[in-house]
Amino acid sequence: MRIWGAIFAAMLLTALGAEALYAQSSVGGQSSNDAPLRAPQNLSEPEPLGDIFEDPRGYEQPQPMQQSPSGGDLLLREQSGSRTDIPNAIPPSTAIGLQPFGSQIFTNSGLVDRSVGVNPDYRVAQGDRIAVRMWGARTFDSILVVDIQGNIFLPEIGPVQVEGITNSQLAQRVRSSVASVFTDNVKVYTNLLGTQPLGVFVTGSVPFPGRYPGSKDDSVLYYLARAGGIDAESGSFRNIRVVRRGATVATIDLYKFLTDGEMPAVRFSDNDSIVVGSQMPTVAISGDVRNEYLYEFDPARSTGGELITLAQARPSASHALIRGIRDGKQFNTYVPLSQMATYKPTDGDSIVIEADRESETIVIKVDGNDMGPSAFAVPRATRLGAVAQLVEIDPSLADIDSIYLRRQSVALRQQQAIEQALYELQRSVLTDNSISTTDSAIRVQEAALVERFVSQVRAVRPEGRVVLAGADWRDMLLEDGDEIVIPKKSDVVVISGEVKLPQTVLWENRRSVRSYIEDAGGLSNRGDAGRILVLRNDGSVHDGSKSIRKGDHIMVLPAANQKTFAVVRDIIEVIYRVALSTAVVLSAN
Repeated sequence: MRIWGAIFAAMLLTALGAEALYAQSSVGGQSSNDAPLRAPQNLSEPEPLGDIFEDPRGYEQPQPMQQSPSGGDLLLREQSGSRTDIPNAIPPSTAIGLQPFGSQIFTNSGLVDRSVGVNPDYRVAQGDRIAVRMWGARTFDSILVVDIQGNIFLPEIGPVQVEGITNSQLAQRVRSSVASVFTDNVKVYTNLLGTQPLGVFVTGSVPFPGRYPGSKDDSVLYYLARAGGIDAESGSFRNIRVVRRGATVATIDLYKFLTDGEMPAVRFSDNDSIVVGSQMPTVAISGDVRNEYLYEFDPARSTGGELITLAQARPSASHALIRGIRDGKQFNTYVPLSQMATYKPTDGDSIVIEADRESETIVIKVDGNDMGPSAFAVPRATRLGAVAQLVEIDPSLADIDSIYLRRQSVALRQQQAIEQALYELQRSVLTDNSISTTDSAIRVQEAALVERFVSQVRAVRPEGRVVLAGADWRDMLLEDGDEIVIPKKSDVVVISGEVKLPQTVLWENRRSVRSYIEDAGGLSNRGDAGRILVLRNDGSVHDGSKSIRKGDHIMVLPAANQKTFAVVRDIIEVIYRVALSTAVVLSAN
């Protein structure tokens, strides 16, 4: 008993010592493996994201929003999902995910299904079953099988040779044989009921090798489809053999079938084998082509020109970005498409076809009160003043002093700024810590609110306005796709946003912003009197401190009061950016 008591005491002391050691390490801020164990100290103070990312065991690990990198090679993806991009690097290969050229054959089961019924051109073979019926002076009704000598046997007539003749010739052959014996008053009917079933082995690089039933005239595609098609990872679409008793009777290249319709006529025998060879060297071709696939090629004979022909480069294509491995080192080159004819591909190469040809002219559109064409094709480096001289307008209706531009590149930058703001908004919700059930419920509601708001924002598109008021815009260089906006003269003022009754009212001289808002019923319960934007006819924006002009658009933004979620304050900032670039005021709720 003393021995057992001593053992029990030792075990108890060991357990207590381990617990004390754990408590000491926790108090000291270190775990047993020296990793810091941090807990939020002050909920009102957001913890730096970098600190959280450095601790894979920290509280409430943030889940970053999944979005495509803005540019560059992906160099690092940590456990937290953060990444480092090199903006000017060659973009990552698109070869991953491309299917082999030819795999489209087996995505349509109707293409490789068996024919229903017997083809009139089918040639009768041994084992086929033929129904023969005679009536009149002699009667006979039976199903006959073509024997190994190629005959069917008719009583009182003898053997009739039918092997090798077509189905359409069968009735005449039997009828003439009967007429040679019974010259009068005997009618004959024949029908080829079915062909002799046989088994064909399908093996090699296929998903489900085995022996599959069929007929002599079923196509190679039919048997391959029964075996699951060709293995996309290891099978060849260009090296398929039909083997009979150890000898190759046909070699099939499905590329020729897809491009020229060539398919060897193979009449199968029982126990033939279809052997799919191993995949040949491949090149991935993507980009400005009609057929983005992995292409097999013969290293000894194939050229880049042949591969581009298979991929069908679009008319706009001009250059090829080639990446691969040469002598054990990374290889990259960028060449005109005309040089692809002499390019010798290497296994694993990736070719991205691009439209990198600069047009000599650009297209400028005109939106507004123009009386002539709405688009002009002008030389590059054309200035706005030169195009303005071509635009016909009605001076009594057009507001010449308020002309502005819509530019695609500006709209893109505005969209990117909004997307970045949305990303920061979503991340702020996902990375906020919760230490109680109440906090967790609030975070869930905030996340739902943010998702609804994000869907609203992504439904609008920035205009890409370029304000020309107050500047000498005639010397401004134009870009392809620019749209010259000539507003119409207007005598009204538009009031929208967080007002009780959004509407359009007649302009009056020396009226204040607030008086116009009163005409719209005043502010709504979410309106903020300190957040007002006025969009003028010329595209410029002010905060309502200036006098209201004809054609102005007054937008009242929402307020973030103390009773709403804290995240609404961030939403209001996004609404402000959206209103500036789209002239649309979104709801914060």
